[in-house]
Amino acid sequence: MTRAALGACAAIAAAAALASPAQAGVLTKSATDCGDPQLTQPFKRWLDYSHYKLVDNGAFEEGTEGWTLRGGARVVNGNATQRVGGADDSKSLLLRAGATATTPPVCVGLHEPTLRYFARKNSGLLSTLTVTVLFQLELGGTWIALPIGADLGGSWHPSAPHLLVANYLPAPGEYTNVRFVFAPLLSHWEIDDVYVDPWNRA
Repeated sequence: MTRAALGACAAIAAAAALASPAQAGVLTKSATDCGDPQLTQPFKRWLDYSHYKLVDNGAFEEGTEGWTLRGGARVVNGNATQRVGGADDSKSLLLRAGATATTPPVCVGLHEPTLRYFARKNSGLLSTLTVTVLFQLELGGTWIALPIGADLGGSWHPSAPHLLVANYLPAPGEYTNVRFVFAPLLSHWEIDDVYVDPWNRA
């Protein structure tokens, strides 16, 4: 999905949410106990001065509790060379072709617009890494999967910002839990340091 298409989807979703302020939580299930996450600037050296929150176990240094791994996805030795989480970090997540990795729930609302992470492609000229956001509707509890981006690969690098779109669906002032699914196509990938931007500027 192109950035323009994502922007259009976001605008439509935002209009729908703002058009019915009295119907809190009608579009998506509301999230509570979202906490007060620690914020850092992991992408500052790439001129992105946003303050980001790390997805739970998104650095993989303490394992993958809360993540759902399939198809042989597993933590391996070897960190993203940028080491934004700390000089001693030494782990990343290997995604074999056909594998998937789904994050723990992440609270998002209007002010959590983007996802970023670090990735590298191990082989395969045509291989890509796809990213999907999962969110749950309030009515019927149906889970919706929405593609939000793809990475074309290379050596360790910061991803482009992926617009969440789903963050526009909760009623104003509310949050919903989403999950992100990483899935490589055609060859092996590694990911590390998965962050969500809460639009906080210091």
